[in-house]
Amino acid sequence: MRVDLMAADFTPDVLTDVMATACRTAGLDPAEAELLRLGENAIYQLASERVVLRIARGPERLPVAEKELCVAAWLRASGVPAVEPYDEIAQPLVVDGYPVSFWKAVTPTGPPPGPADLANLLRQFHNAGDAPCELPEFNPLYQVEPRLDAAKAVRDEDRDFLRTRCRELVKRYAELEFVLPYGPIHGDAHVGNLLRADAGVVLLDFEVVARGPREWDLVPTSVSGERFGLPEEQYRAFSNAYGFDVRSWSGYTVLRDVREVTMTTWLMQNVGEDPRIAEEFALRVRSLREGDRDVVWHAF
Repeated sequence: MRVDLMAADFTPDVLTDVMATACRTAGLDPAEAELLRLGENAIYQLASERVVLRIARGPERLPVAEKELCVAAWLRASGVPAVEPYDEIAQPLVVDGYPVSFWKAVTPTGPPPGPADLANLLRQFHNAGDAPCELPEFNPLYQVEPRLDAAKAVRDEDRDFLRTRCRELVKRYAELEFVLPYGPIHGDAHVGNLLRADAGVVLLDFEVVARGPREWDLVPTSVSGERFGLPEEQYRAFSNAYGFDVRSWSGYTVLRDVREVTMTTWLMQNVGEDPRIAEEFALRVRSLREGDRDVVWHAF
């Protein structure tokens, strides 16, 4: 189980009660449900049904839960392979202020999906047309300033450097001229948000789906090549499968830099929890400050 920083009231003891109440309301058995993940959401696998239960952090996340369910229904209607809501109940539910949604469980099979699988699903996602959902306009840096404001376990000079870089990137992003059509994007498109099931690879995690530039969904895979050691042939398989190499676009370096800052500030939130994370955060900030693009980053 992956455990991230959590609010004082977003703990297994509290969430077990929320899960059990939600299950009983939905007519499901909560006995022996397994907590799979505790991070931005709490994810439970029910033992009684092939159902996954997802608990969001608080009432302000209700519109996000509603959007995720709407996007999943839209993708199903559009023929895009994706995780599906559990349709036997009206949802989301709200239990003690926590939005709760139910999803059909997917059992992973075969080899893990790769970049070409991601490209094929992104192409289908981007070609699905307009979503009948209330989607926000994409803002890739909206979480960075709040993360920096809340950062207590990092050096002032590192926080100030990242804040300055973020504000510079806001200006550079606003000046970009995109070449791909504007429309619904996944927002966090990487192979970790894929599962291989018996029927094929499916897409998941619609928390940050928005209306935005399709180029953004292509950047995480290129950054995986530049920072995390993804072999060039796998990146080529990705760009060939999608039909566009985002690195050939004049604005690519801006989106690449934005992605690297968002990834670094996401990691920053857990600096005080694990010395390995603190070491990796220091490595990333140093490479960004020095403009050293040969430094290999490590995934967490």
